Amino acid sequence: MKLKLTIVAGPHQGQEFVFAGHDTFLVGRTKDAHFQLSYDDPYFSRRHFLVEVNPPRCRLIDLNSRNGTLLNGSRIQTVEVADGDEIGAGHTVFKVCVLTPDPEEEETLALPIDSVVGTPTSDYQPAAIPGYRIEGELGRGGMGVVYRATRERDGRAVALKTIVPAAGASRKQIDRFLRESRILAQLEHANIVAFQEVGEAGGLIFLAMELVDGPDVGTRLKTQGAEEVRTAVRIVCQMLAGLAHAHAKGFVHRDIKPSNILIGRIGDKRQAKLADFGLARVYEASKISGLTMQGEIGGTPAFMAPEQVTHYRHVKPAADQYSAAATLYKLLTNCHTHDLPKEIGLQIAHIVTSPPIPIAERKPDLAPKLAEVIHKALSREPAERYPDVLAFRLELKRFA
Repeated sequence: MKLKLTIVAGPHQGQEFVFAGHDTFLVGRTKDAHFQLSYDDPYFSRRHFLVEVNPPRCRLIDLNSRNGTLLNGSRIQTVEVADGDEIGAGHTVFKVCVLTPDPEEEETLALPIDSVVGTPTSDYQPAAIPGYRIEGELGRGGMGVVYRATRERDGRAVALKTIVPAAGASRKQIDRFLRESRILAQLEHANIVAFQEVGEAGGLIFLAMELVDGPDVGTRLKTQGAEEVRTAVRIVCQMLAGLAHAHAKGFVHRDIKPSNILIGRIGDKRQAKLADFGLARVYEASKISGLTMQGEIGGTPAFMAPEQVTHYRHVKPAADQYSAAATLYKLLTNCHTHDLPKEIGLQIAHIVTSPPIPIAERKPDLAPKLAEVIHKALSREPAERYPDVLAFRLELKRFA
């Protein structure tokens, strides 16, 4: 299935843009826009609006534009768009058209789905997973619910993540997700949660992973507040070691945030482990994910690099570096890099259009040199960050 945007009014009338998979489409005057408006239409902002597409679904997000974005003549902030709708900005109007699906993609599965991104509702109970004994819930997020379970063949305790595919997912798409997920077994590092198995049962996709007997860093922040400087830096340095290993193998995480860093123990020492490595990319690229930019998988907005919003399908390791720096900022201050509004569409607009608040304003006693290191990694332009996460880690180790 594909989705087409056709310009039906304005100086660029007749141009078409076709989307076959999960993507974003930025419209405005800025040079990084996918569609850059000419000065024949003077009412556009530098970054005017963003469209998130995962055919047949489509979401429109106004990026705090000066003159607003219209859907069928009404000004909007964030809204889902349907076949036949018209998106207006300035003198330009785009018409939305959902194209006839590919016959190979037509076989959809009747699965218990949530109406937004495929996340089970709060009263959801999983079907039995053959070979595993589920013992309790560990947490839930944008992809689904994570359970503590025992693998029956060897008695090993595991974390079992369950995913409910979004509406319209086909057999072919689910098989591709299962196949690509198995590639994650290549990641073997002490600071990455180990992937063990992926499968399907009772309309659910499940992934078995190493069980880390310890809290995630997001939970630590909620219960004890900001971390002491050396502790925060050590946690992030350990996480960056795992990140460097994965980047060397061609993987980008795409969803680094405190809740994806787990703290386990080896003897009497604590060890940080990065969870869900590579899973975000596989999930986003598939059509089992629905629309994710407003959930927790496109990258929680508070930790997303600007280019991860605007060039969603082409995220590079530099975006992980930004997210790691945003995570360290949060660990040190218990505040985000931006004062974000409550509405998630506005959060996305804020990340794209506004620079981070200087960390010295959040934590005046922080060493200026450490603040400088963090803000270099938070540079809005990827080329202005460190060459790679190992270089970022080397600078941080001076403060550990």
